[in-house]
Amino acid sequence: PEPGPPPPPPPGAAPPHLFAIADNSYQRMLEFSEDQSMVISGESGSGKTESTKIILNYLSSMTKNTSTTQQMIIETSPILESFGNAKTVRNNNSSRFGKY
Repeated sequence: PEPGPPPPPPPGAAPPHLFAIADNSYQRMLEFSEDQSMVISGESGSGKTESTKIILNYLSSMTKNTSTTQQMIIETSPILESFGNAKTVRNNNSSRFGKY
């Protein structure tokens, strides 16, 4: 007989997953009634924006008033994206703006 799939790794053995990080933050917020934060970092093109979208989508789906929360997140997206387009010490030019 063919062997089945390998057993899942024990908790903490595999690299963190976006949904696990988001859920951990959400559960800690509920359990301790404390604000939570996440730092999403990486090199250009590493998926920071997509990771942020996935986490925000997951967190908004966990709330009771999903449509209002999602709308609030959508309305803040341009502000959050502007930070990604900013000139920094490490990135003197942003590839997200057209070059004229």
